[in-house]
Amino acid sequence: MSDVTPQNNQPSTDNTLPILALVLAFVFPLAGAIIGMIALKQIREGRLVDTNKGLAKAGMIVGWVFTGLLAVYAGLSIAVGIFLVSTGIDPYP
Repeated sequence: MSDVTPQNNQPSTDNTLPILALVLAFVFPLAGAIIGMIALKQIREGRLVDTNKGLAKAGMIVGWVFTGLLAVYAGLSIAVGIFLVSTGIDPYP
């Protein structure tokens, strides 16, 4: 057997956070954006290697963009609903 042990000061080579950030950005955008920010912080601190830094950035950006689009959609849906109710138009004829 070999006596090789990993050094404690070496960054982890397991980069699941950036990949998870990008995947979640399409499924749960807010979670993807937050995990992307966490991954970028860990890369900056040296706890993760920066081979997937682009995935972390993409997950964060896509997550925030989709979160914004969902917020705009929800706002417009509520505004249209209020308008239809206030004018007396039945949205379900």
